[in-house]
Amino acid sequence: MNQEDPYAPIAEWYDLEHDEVVDDLECYTGLLGSHSSGRGRVLEIGSGTGRIVAALASAGYIVTGVEPSAAMRRRAELRVSQLPERVARRVHLVAGEAVDLGDAANMTYDAVVYGLNTFAHLTNQTERRRALATVADCLVRGGLLLLDLDLAGPRRLLRSAGQQYRMGRWRSRESGGLVSHLVSGTPGPEAGTLLVTHLYDVSLPGHEPRRTTTHMLLALLSVGDLELEVQSAGFSVLAVYGGFDLSPYDDLSSRAILLARLPGPQGS
Repeated sequence: MNQEDPYAPIAEWYDLEHDEVVDDLECYTGLLGSHSSGRGRVLEIGSGTGRIVAALASAGYIVTGVEPSAAMRRRAELRVSQLPERVARRVHLVAGEAVDLGDAANMTYDAVVYGLNTFAHLTNQTERRRALATVADCLVRGGLLLLDLDLAGPRRLLRSAGQQYRMGRWRSRESGGLVSHLVSGTPGPEAGTLLVTHLYDVSLPGHEPRRTTTHMLLALLSVGDLELEVQSAGFSVLAVYGGFDLSPYDDLSSRAILLARLPGPQGS
């Protein structure tokens, strides 16, 4: 992942938008539950502010979240501190990234999750292959890999390069101000990448509006790319779905949710 932290300037507003998302949580917990024998250990790569980690822990999993952004980890720690103690003790938050798991590399897992387009932050094939080899090394034989790739959003930004899209407007629970999120994209510096610009306009009572801007580089991956790289890392693809409702993937699908297994005694 990138050395600089594009999430640091916007971490305080991230949950205003993403706490409204629940379909992915139901999808991930359902897939893990239907393809494993029990509530085991799950590793989430790019765990952000802990939304997915908290949901998995609430579902009974022991969860380790790896996140490179210190600002996002602080938000995750706050979220976990507000969980019931019996749930919070199932969560471990670790500083690290996809190709260097930090202390999380010292444990083994029954499943690894890349949620909400996190895998696209790995912007070249070398980096993606290293990341997949890293998680394969810490998965049990028969362990699961779940990758959720946004297909429609990045391609829409690329087709209308420079055009701004309003993602939503929320009132901050902390400051009371109104927060608007706009996003635009342009072709990245390397083929197959997209440079995404996030703009947050914050209006506080009695103050002039202020704008915060941050940039993120994403890979533009196809389902074929994803399957090939996963298989090259030694995984067997079990299924590819086209949405959180687990509809079959086709060329019109807005996302690809890939479920794969590391072959072994439990997973032939």
